Amino acid sequence: MATKDELIGGLQMVIQEGKRIGEAFGDEQWTTVQDFDGWKNREVLAHVASIGGIVVPFVTAMANAPAGADASTGMDVDTLNAQLVGQRAGKSAGELVGEIETSYGQVIEWVRSADDATLKQRATFGGYKDLPLSDMLVRLVVLHGLAHIYSAYAATLGLPTGAAKATA
Repeated sequence: MATKDELIGGLQMVIQEGKRIGEAFGDEQWTTVQDFDGWKNREVLAHVASIGGIVVPFVTAMANAPAGADASTGMDVDTLNAQLVGQRAGKSAGELVGEIETSYGQVIEWVRSADDATLKQRATFGGYKDLPLSDMLVRLVVLHGLAHIYSAYAATLGLPTGAAKATA
């Protein structure tokens, strides 16, 4: 099970790397197309920013779900992602980086205040079956966000990202 310190460190890394990519890319890099549904790097940054804003209600819903329930049931992830990214279509890279800092900062505060019983509670989301919520957060939020950021760097260099289609 991931500890609070591990979660917080991972979330801080998403913020840090979001800032780093925000400072590193110029107009040409922001329009580089990724392999995720044809998203451009700016749309990838919008996706990462948007995820930070839905983490707390999503994890709270998973914590309150009946034991063994799959939190992905009935969810159209592609439609959700399209809506979240579309809502940020007019934002600049700087605004998206600011949103990452704010929203993931709120997730950090939630983690700090969460009781251990909640973080130990087991949940299922799609292929992630019967995991402690803390481990679910590592996979669906921290690693997911970092994978997108890395893929944006790789795409600008013409490197294969090797990443699968986004799932959250």
